[in-house]
Amino acid sequence: MQISIVAVIDIVTALKEGTLDGNAYVIDNTGPLASPAGLRITNVPGVHNADGSQATEAVLNWIPVGIGGLPTTLPRSYRHRFISKPWNDRKADIRPRVRQHDKVRYYDAALLSAACEVLKPDNPDAAASLPPVLTRIAGPAVEQGVLYPALYGSPDLLTDGWYWSATVDTAKVGRHDYTMEVALYRPIQGNGETVWEPQLFTLTCGIQITSAPGVNGFTGSFAPGLLPVTPCSTVVAGDAI
Repeated sequence: MQISIVAVIDIVTALKEGTLDGNAYVIDNTGPLASPAGLRITNVPGVHNADGSQATEAVLNWIPVGIGGLPTTLPRSYRHRFISKPWNDRKADIRPRVRQHDKVRYYDAALLSAACEVLKPDNPDAAASLPPVLTRIAGPAVEQGVLYPALYGSPDLLTDGWYWSATVDTAKVGRHDYTMEVALYRPIQGNGETVWEPQLFTLTCGIQITSAPGVNGFTGSFAPGLLPVTPCSTVVAGDAI
């Protein structure tokens, strides 16, 4: 089962207060499957076979976004439409300069507000528009072998082309906590230039693994069953089911 976890962050307030507590919200696609188990808790429906053996693993995918950022449904090339000057012209370049791994480089596109207005790199209000970056998944759930996080390919250059995902050992039923380490960027003035520096924050989250027997979706039986399923005798060819 693929579970998407969206961490929605109020970047401006988090930078001002120096914490993600009260400024970050976790949304996932397991809400309809079970009632929320607690604050920033993701429900992971575990499935076992009739003999009690583990039937499947769950996969978690994390997507951090800013409240004031552009919708993630926009094509990645959308930001590039607002760059009209050559990228080798430093004075005319409207892209912000960001620090990563002790190196400063240009962000791959212009910063846009939620209203799609181009923001200058030295505008402090642009902090809400520079996407947060998830840098690490750690904590007890990883140390105890419940979560197995890994980096996978992504087209986002700010994350160096990687995003975080993890498989879950659904045989370990119960509540397991983990931490997300997130980098938020703030503008720092120096030597007549503005460089966006990362500031690391930690957010404590958790997963609640439940257990249920696997059910054949075609037959309603706990047995695997065979496909194709024999058509119901009450259904005539051409009729709607």
